Amino acid sequence: IGSSTQLAYSLDLPISNALVERTASGGDRPLGGDKFYVPGSVLRVAVDSTADVAAGSKGHVDVFFDNSPVFALNPDAQLKGVKPVAWFDSAMPLRSGWGWGQDYLEGGVAMATAKVGKGTLYLFGPEVLFRGQPHGTFKFFFNAIMDASRSPSPLTP
Repeated sequence: IGSSTQLAYSLDLPISNALVERTASGGDRPLGGDKFYVPGSVLRVAVDSTADVAAGSKGHVDVFFDNSPVFALNPDAQLKGVKPVAWFDSAMPLRSGWGWGQDYLEGGVAMATAKVGKGTLYLFGPEVLFRGQPHGTFKFFFNAIMDASRSPSPLTP
């Protein structure tokens, strides 16, 4: 959840930071605060409600976003077991609060799953467990726990 999703980069998964801009030399650099800043606001994301981790969710859900990570999936991501669960399908996802440069979010992935070895890594960029807001998003975390309990443990004889 949140900044702990940086683990995906350490595992060399086919994802990147979606909140970047091209430099004159052709590289990428993270968007500065003068272009993108969304502190403690509620945003709307589209959800793949057929994903196991999204069980019980409708087509859209509101998430608490506090300059949270947003991912871009590489073209080969699905072939390598990385699937989007929730993404920004609008240039104006703001529901409550304020945001500077929210149009940069459009097309970015907010939540994803990734097959890692025999397990699954759940990437929740937004704060799905933040105070009272997660009424609509706690189920993602709960479903991930339930999914893990359905898989046989490598420690079980």
